[in-house]
Amino acid sequence: MENEIYINGTELNTFISNKQFKPIKPFIRWAGGKQNLVKEISMNIPQNFNVYFEPFLGAGSLFLQNNFENAVISDINPSLINAFKQIQIDPLAVYKCLKKNVDNFSSEYYYRLRDQFNIRINEESPDIAAAFIFLVHTSFNGIYRVNKKGQYNVPFGKTNPAFPSLEHLNLVSLKLQGVVIENSMYQDIINKIEKNDFVYFDPPYPPINQTSFFNQYSIQKFGDFQQEELAQISNELSQKGVNVMISNADLPFIRQLYKNWNIETIKTIRYINCKAERKQVTELIIKNY
Repeated sequence: MENEIYINGTELNTFISNKQFKPIKPFIRWAGGKQNLVKEISMNIPQNFNVYFEPFLGAGSLFLQNNFENAVISDINPSLINAFKQIQIDPLAVYKCLKKNVDNFSSEYYYRLRDQFNIRINEESPDIAAAFIFLVHTSFNGIYRVNKKGQYNVPFGKTNPAFPSLEHLNLVSLKLQGVVIENSMYQDIINKIEKNDFVYFDPPYPPINQTSFFNQYSIQKFGDFQQEELAQISNELSQKGVNVMISNADLPFIRQLYKNWNIETIKTIRYINCKAERKQVTELIIKNY
């Protein structure tokens, strides 16, 4: 059948039964993504836990790198979650729609598609998922940013993007089989997390200086108050017996919020301003175990 999923020529069910799970790279560009740190972060995953939760999903680097038997992944961005859901359901349909966009690729087409995408931005469909993937891959710096009306407004930026192949989307779909995918604020997921579960928080980072390039992924901003709220919730989960790991910027404010936690520093390269200048910075891995 046309919609059957094949991995390296092997039908999906056979592939799953043979447990041929391998690390996969994200299928989208995502500012602030953890792909260049994912191996180091993976080394900090607790050995034993029940359900894996990732409420700030983004590109899903940590999820795609590892094999979690039970997982709940979520994000506040409806377009992002639609892409994950559509790939979970029918990667071939997403790929066909994406290929149509790629075949028409130009800066003019980018803006036409952006306008169409904004009209249907909250729809759940393969073509909207494909439009999202195409726009993020070809946008300036891989940013997903919306204005106060919730409309995607990033300009065209990348002329030679590497779009995901059908094989790549099939592999992502494989990872997503049996996974719960939700479009929700992270606070809405908290009550589902129980003792001996593992939650990984990767919230939007506070700016490292006055010229830092802030990426607004949704209408709701994530400022100091939200960072304090996340720290409070993390402490409550810790007291409940939940394994908690957090990625965040290496700032005195963040270190103070988690002063009683285990904190490790890691080095990475980040864009630091709107001119796309790159700089080596340190980030934090914060754990209660």
